[in-house]
Amino acid sequence: MRFLEAVQYCIDRNLIFAAYRLPHSDAVRLIVQKNNTLRKIDVASQLSELRGFVVSPFKECEQNNSYIIEPHLNYISTDYIDFNDLLELPETPLSEAFFDNGVVSKLDFTRQVESIQHAIEEQQFEKAVLSRIKVLERNYRSKLTQIFQILISSYPNAFIYIFNIQEQLWIGATPEPLLCTNKNELETVSLAGTRQFSADNLNLNNWSRKERIEQQLVTCYIEKILDKFDVLKYQKVGPYTKKAGNLVHLRTDFSLKYNRIGSLTGQLVMELHPTSAVCGLPKQPAMDFILKTEKHNRKYYSGFLGPVNIDERLLLYVNLRCMQVLPDRLVLYVGAGITPDSNPADEWDETELKADTLLSVIHKM
Repeated sequence: MRFLEAVQYCIDRNLIFAAYRLPHSDAVRLIVQKNNTLRKIDVASQLSELRGFVVSPFKECEQNNSYIIEPHLNYISTDYIDFNDLLELPETPLSEAFFDNGVVSKLDFTRQVESIQHAIEEQQFEKAVLSRIKVLERNYRSKLTQIFQILISSYPNAFIYIFNIQEQLWIGATPEPLLCTNKNELETVSLAGTRQFSADNLNLNNWSRKERIEQQLVTCYIEKILDKFDVLKYQKVGPYTKKAGNLVHLRTDFSLKYNRIGSLTGQLVMELHPTSAVCGLPKQPAMDFILKTEKHNRKYYSGFLGPVNIDERLLLYVNLRCMQVLPDRLVLYVGAGITPDSNPADEWDETELKADTLLSVIHKM
């Protein structure tokens, strides 16, 4: 059995698993949980003790919880692999998936943008991130490893993943780290502002005031969190432009010594999440307005995910450029940051550009 055939085997048998490729890497890792019991976790208090693949939603609720996929079986594509242990795992029946259609028209989206701007004028919050879904009606389960492979080759700078926790099968290519360790340092980023890739858009001076302010809001938010944790010394690089597939973003990088946080890493993660790049500022009033305004449940879109204490590293990424895979359809999730200077038509176009990250791959099938 070849490596991607093993991934497809996990999909077909509805096993609890995660497969992922780190940015700038050629190796794909597959971790598989032997049993079908999902383990709920409290990220803030348990993160340092965990080992496996963490998935956490935009907002925790009865239907959407944080889980750890435990690495009972652990394979790397660059190694010689014997999949006999995998082949012995029993199949888990696929339950009937419920789809609560929350697709909105361009007109509806425009009205939602305007309602956010009105709330900003009333000083309810400074910024909110509005998301929407696109739906492709077709069964793609048998094509997922092909999509996964194309994503890997198309987006070398992204975190490429596919995970399944029985009723939640997701695939994506996210450009945004939430919190990662690199030797003895912790790294995070502020990422906001999106344009189509071009030579002109790589020039920071060509970006608008609205885009620069949006990015600065995210940067200031991270600085306030670091101050809250009494982190006074850190490195900050940016803002600069960063290519991500067919898109360009504004980005600022932060790094600090890991020992400044230590056992509080889980608490730092939950302070950063949801970032102002996927929620808004201040966090709570923006989130409350989002939950009231959006017609769909974000589930694990704009949550975070990634390996924890595998190879002694923490690698958590914001779940962007992603889609949920249902038996008879794909549900794509995209969003845009809304500020007083936002143009509703431009924000719709931005979500279309972001959707193309995955649609361009699917159209190659």
